[in-house]
Amino acid sequence: MRFLIFVWITLAVAAAGSAWYAMQPSRRVPAWLWIAACAALLVAFAISFVMLGDSSEKTLLSIALYFLNWGMVAGGAAVCVGTIAGLSAALAFKR
Repeated sequence: MRFLIFVWITLAVAAAGSAWYAMQPSRRVPAWLWIAACAALLVAFAISFVMLGDSSEKTLLSIALYFLNWGMVAGGAAVCVGTIAGLSAALAFKR
C-alpha cells in the first residue's frame, strides 16, 4: 500500500513540476482552460467511480471495467491534481 501511495504522490509531483515548468506567463488563458479541463476530468472520474460501484451486475466485462476504472481514477486523479496545483502556483507566482 505504501508503494501505491508513493507512486500516486510521485505522479502528482511530476505533473505539478511539469505544469509549473511549461506555464508561460504570457499564456494565462490556456492555463485556466487546462485547470478547468482537469477539474472536469476529476469530476468525471468521481462520477464514473460512484456509478460503477452501484452496479450489482457482475459479468466479466463489468469486473474488467471496474478494475480499469480503479486504475484510471488513481492515476488520472494524481495527474489532474498535480496539474491543477502546478498551474495554480505558476499563475500565482510567475509573472
